[in-house]
Amino acid sequence: MAIKTLYKTVNTNGDYSCGDIGITTAEWLDILRDERSMPYHEALLCFLRQDGNMATCTKVSKQYGKPAQYYNSKVYNFSKWVQRRLNRFRVVGADNKETYWCIAMKKGRETRQGFLWQMRDELVDAFRVYLMEELIDIFEKEKLFIEYGEYYKWDLLDRVEGKEVLKVFDSLRGENIVDNPRVDTVIKYLVDNEADKTSVCCQHLINESIPLTTRLAAFKSEMESLCSGKWKNNANDERTAAALLTCVYPEKYTFYKDEIYRNIWRYFGYTPRKAGEKYVHFMELINGFVEHYGEEIQQIMLKEIERFKNKPLNLAVQTLFWCMKDYMQDKLDKKMNTDTNNSSKSTRYDDIVGIWRRRKNIVLHGAPGTGKTYDVPELAVRLCDPSFMSNGRSREEIVSRYNQLKDDGRLMFTTFHQSLDYEDWIEGLRPVVNEASQVTYEIENGVFKRLCEAAERSKLEGNQYGITSESDVWKVSLKRTGDNDVRKDCMENDYIRIGWDEYGTDISDETDGSSRNEKGKLILDAYINKMKVGDIVMSCYSSKEIDAIGVITDDYRYDESLPAYKRIRPVHWLIKGKRENIVETNDGKEMVESTVYRLKSIHVEDVEAILEKYGVFIEQKEDDKPYVMVIDELNRGNVSKVFGELITLLEADKRKGSKNEESVKLPYSKKTFHVPDNVYLIATMNTADRSLGSLDYAIRRRFAFIAERPIGLVDDRFNAELFEKVSRLFVKNFDAYKASGWDATMRLLPADTLSDEYKPEDVWIGHSYFLMQDEEGVDNSRERILYELIPLLEEYVRDGVLTADAQAVIDKLYKQATAS
Repeated sequence: MAIKTLYKTVNTNGDYSCGDIGITTAEWLDILRDERSMPYHEALLCFLRQDGNMATCTKVSKQYGKPAQYYNSKVYNFSKWVQRRLNRFRVVGADNKETYWCIAMKKGRETRQGFLWQMRDELVDAFRVYLMEELIDIFEKEKLFIEYGEYYKWDLLDRVEGKEVLKVFDSLRGENIVDNPRVDTVIKYLVDNEADKTSVCCQHLINESIPLTTRLAAFKSEMESLCSGKWKNNANDERTAAALLTCVYPEKYTFYKDEIYRNIWRYFGYTPRKAGEKYVHFMELINGFVEHYGEEIQQIMLKEIERFKNKPLNLAVQTLFWCMKDYMQDKLDKKMNTDTNNSSKSTRYDDIVGIWRRRKNIVLHGAPGTGKTYDVPELAVRLCDPSFMSNGRSREEIVSRYNQLKDDGRLMFTTFHQSLDYEDWIEGLRPVVNEASQVTYEIENGVFKRLCEAAERSKLEGNQYGITSESDVWKVSLKRTGDNDVRKDCMENDYIRIGWDEYGTDISDETDGSSRNEKGKLILDAYINKMKVGDIVMSCYSSKEIDAIGVITDDYRYDESLPAYKRIRPVHWLIKGKRENIVETNDGKEMVESTVYRLKSIHVEDVEAILEKYGVFIEQKEDDKPYVMVIDELNRGNVSKVFGELITLLEADKRKGSKNEESVKLPYSKKTFHVPDNVYLIATMNTADRSLGSLDYAIRRRFAFIAERPIGLVDDRFNAELFEKVSRLFVKNFDAYKASGWDATMRLLPADTLSDEYKPEDVWIGHSYFLMQDEEGVDNSRERILYELIPLLEEYVRDGVLTADAQAVIDKLYKQATAS
């Protein structure tokens, strides 16, 4: 029989360890590949994915949902099996009895939360190899590179090669390698208006003689100074910096996205770094993967990328992680359970979101303190970003994401009140004083219309012609009506041309129009400055007819080579050589002689209708990204007056794209208005003010009403004893309700101290009133009882909600709060 090495655990300053037991990373990897080890993987990964690869069984239990003993048993049995499999050593504790935990764990120590274990480095490394091999295998078998269509990244590297850095920076717009919705306009502004300073800033970033962390910090501050006061986002984030570095040095850097970085460090059990250092860490991780797997991963996609000149291995690795992100998130999320109380809460939230998705409009109604307003961020984020919520988020993270949705324009908030009306909600007229001190009226969109337009715009973004719901429609005269040489040239060369050449190349506020036709200055200002890329132009053939429709594709230029009509705007013609009478579409008006002006009565959807007659269709994305309207205190406003005739459009089957789609023509803008299918409404209502019954049936029929009831909380700040004492003023069967686990379907019986006119759930004071500590842990029981709880209870007595018998309980609360 072979002699087995004996290892003994030793206590060194509170750390228990038996030292190195001679199992190499290669041996651990062989063990993990053994099918007999697989039942233990799930539990072991829970420790791998902790900060520093260490945790107590209690902590893991709270995070992943199974009893602490489950994880203890799994580690024990795995280690015991490894010892038997290798059959070359034994481990004993200080009491000389066989022990096993320290085979998988390199050390441990006693803590108040239990025994803190840290996984062996060699086992950690082996798991990382095992997990990476699994990802590569799936990536190859599922042919995910082809499915995800990642070619554009290689194409970009080839296109920008050799360009000077400012042009490279400008090339990042619209390439899906930066946060395009947030930074594209900033990049354009900087290139157009701060070119020299932006170029210097970019040169600093690509100066390889300076440490990367220093350059990233400088890029952040320099870009912020260039954009100071102009933009919420300054295009100074690590993702933008990474994109620029990658385009300049593709062999050294690769594209970055925080979502992918987060996936990698969580999946493989690395400790994340703070903002400003994330990209540096990301590149360290990517380079490590490149060293061991770069060539293998590149081979999988080589056939698809062989036509490109630049084929950096780090981009191949980055692309694997991008294509595998859903798989990695699913694996991480599958293990992520919370404690029983939160699990029940999570299920309830998911149920409500399911109702919300189907009905489109919901109302959270309940008495004060039942958590209506508190629940709105949780529900909105679950609806808008389910993958974010699947990662066991804290309340702070949820609120931060909720606020981000507001900043991104995907969520808007309003409070209803008596003075709110249709004009605030949809559109109204706003008085404006012009330069001649004359009062005119402009149409101003209300909050709900703005949200609907944003939702609609998200579907139009990225269509083949660059048209959005914000595109304006312009009339342009090409020399004169009828056929002519300028019209013919424009149709053949994909642009429009106008004259007023006597004004020179450009115009500005200082341009003198007094010696010329002043009207020309206004026309040129519209043509040069107000007409934007993505706007639609209609070529005027006669006062009633157009002969072509196109989309502006580039900025204004002045072409000296032309004999006349030298002002050019490039256009992509959608139809040409057609005769289309637009008088009816133009609200009954014929076109006038002015060279260029906006057709205010014609909108994108009108243009779509004309184009479709000639077989031209504007693509719309199947975008189900939710946009949310939050209405606080719905029943405080005159709801029928606010919604007006639009109430029908809120119904799920009346939304745009639905079978029974409905729309209305708005009174001021004359635009056709509909509610997009991806718009969702969530409202709150306080049932204690007795206004719920005042909502007319038309409103109630179009919302799903979700009751919010008081419940007991598992929270150190929650005073359960006080909650129970007050609850018995409202509910007779409180004990049964509590024993049911706060079953929302249970019928609540009114207490003897509750007036017969009221249901308990409509007035029963909610659980938030019984949280007696602030966020800093300071006890504020006295203030809560004296200035919030008692005044509300006494108001209930005065209003007849509670009978006079309740006063005895209120008096006892007062004595309790004022006792020294």
